[in-house]
Amino acid sequence: MKKNPIPALLFPLLAAWQPLPTVDGATPIAVGTAVHGEITARDRINYNDGSRSVVYVLELEAGQAVGIEVTGAPCTRLMVLRDGGRVAGPSRTDCDSGDNESSARLSLLSPETGRYEVAVSGADRRAFGPFRLQTRALRLHDGNAPLQPGASIAGLLRGEARVYRLDIHRTGYYSIDLRSSEFDPSLQLEGKELALEDDDGGGRFDSRLRVVLEPGTYTLRAVSVDGSDGLFELSVSDDNLPAGVRLRNGGTLAADGRPVTGSLAGGGREYALHVARTARVTINLESDDFDAALELHGNGLSLGDDDGGSGTDSRLSAVLDPGDYVVVARGLAEGASGLFRLSATEEPIDVAGLRNGGAIEPGAAVTGLYQGEPRRYQLTVAEAGELVIELASRDFDAVLELHGEDGLVAEDDDGGDASNARITARVEPGTYTIVARGYGEHGRGLFELGVRLRR
Repeated sequence: MKKNPIPALLFPLLAAWQPLPTVDGATPIAVGTAVHGEITARDRINYNDGSRSVVYVLELEAGQAVGIEVTGAPCTRLMVLRDGGRVAGPSRTDCDSGDNESSARLSLLSPETGRYEVAVSGADRRAFGPFRLQTRALRLHDGNAPLQPGASIAGLLRGEARVYRLDIHRTGYYSIDLRSSEFDPSLQLEGKELALEDDDGGGRFDSRLRVVLEPGTYTLRAVSVDGSDGLFELSVSDDNLPAGVRLRNGGTLAADGRPVTGSLAGGGREYALHVARTARVTINLESDDFDAALELHGNGLSLGDDDGGSGTDSRLSAVLDPGDYVVVARGLAEGASGLFRLSATEEPIDVAGLRNGGAIEPGAAVTGLYQGEPRRYQLTVAEAGELVIELASRDFDAVLELHGEDGLVAEDDDGGDASNARITARVEPGTYTIVARGYGEHGRGLFELGVRLRR
C-alpha cells in the first residue's frame, strides 16, 4: 500500500523519534472513550532525546477514521504505530504558547483491520505529568450532501481541493474550522458576495474562519498549502452573537465612548465621525477574531494604527480640528473576518489657553498646538548663561531649533526622554528665536515648551 508522503516541515520532528515495538500489556482503549494517564521517569525512554512515552492499544477496522487528542500539563506529542511502523504522526505541538495546559491532536484513517499502538510522548526530556487521552469516531463525508451548522466531518485530500456545499438558513455568527495533522490546511469560503480565506487562524497550522453569514448557499474548499495529502477534519458551529448585541457595519460613530459591534468579512467597514470643536479624540478597535487595524481620514489628515492597543488591538489618539472624518475598521491581513468592537471618546481642548507663538521668558512654560506649521517664540536673554530648552509631546516626535542673530545656534530631535527634544547651549545676551515643530510631515498635537537659564 502506498503511504502518504511526509510533509517536509515534519522531518525535524521525525528525527527525534525511534520506532516503538508492539507493547505487551499496554492499556487497551476504545474509540469514543477517554482515559487518564501520566508520563513519569519510569516510562519508556527515547534514547535519542530523552523523552518518555506511554503506549495504548487501539483495535480498528480497515478504513475506520478516528480523531485522537491529548491534553494535560506536560507538552506532549502523539504518534500511531502498527507493528513498529509509523501510521500517523508525530502530531504538531506548540509548546511555546505559555499556557498551563498543552494539547496535541492527530487524525487517522486505518489502512487495515488490526491492532494499533497510540504513543503519548513528552516533547522533550523535561516533559512529565498527567494527561487526558480522548478518542472519537470521525464521519467520512463524500462531499455530495450539503453541510449545515453543527456538522463535523472528516475528509481525505488527494491532490485537488475538496469542495463542500454549506447551507445557512438564518443570519448568525459562525465558526468554520479545518484541521489536519498530515498537511498544512487552508480554508476557503465563497458565496453571497463573500470570498474569504484563512491559513493559520486556528492555531498552529490549522485554519479558522469566524464570520457573520446570511441565509444562502456557500462553497467551502479544503486546500493543502504544502502540497501534501491526508486526512482532515471540517466543522461548522453557530457561535451566536452576545446577548443584546446588534451589528452596525457602518453609519455614525459617536465620540461618547459607547462601543459599536460590527462584523468584518474581507473588506473594511467605514463610520462617519463628527468633531464639533477642537478635541483630543481616542479611537479603539478590538477583536478576538483578527489582528485589528484602524484608519482615520478627513480635514487633510490621514492616520493609521495596527497594534497601538492591547495585544493585536488598535488605538488612535490625536488632536482633531472641528469637521467630519471617516473611521475605517479593518483587519491587518487581507481577507480578515470576524466580530469587532469600535469606540471613540473625546476630550475638549481649551484653545484660548494655548500659546502658539510670541514672546517667552526664561523660567516660563507654555502649552501649544502643533498642526504641521512650526511654532516660533521670541526669547530675550539679558545676561550670559546656560540655556536649557525642552519640548515634550505625547502626540508627535518633537524637534527643537534655537536661532540667534547670526543664524542657527543649536538643533535637537531626541535629546529628551523618549521622542522629546532638549537643547542645552551657552548663550550671550541678545534676542533668540525658538522653533518648536514635529519630525516628518504627519506629526501634530499638543506640546509643552519650557525655557530655563542657568547663570
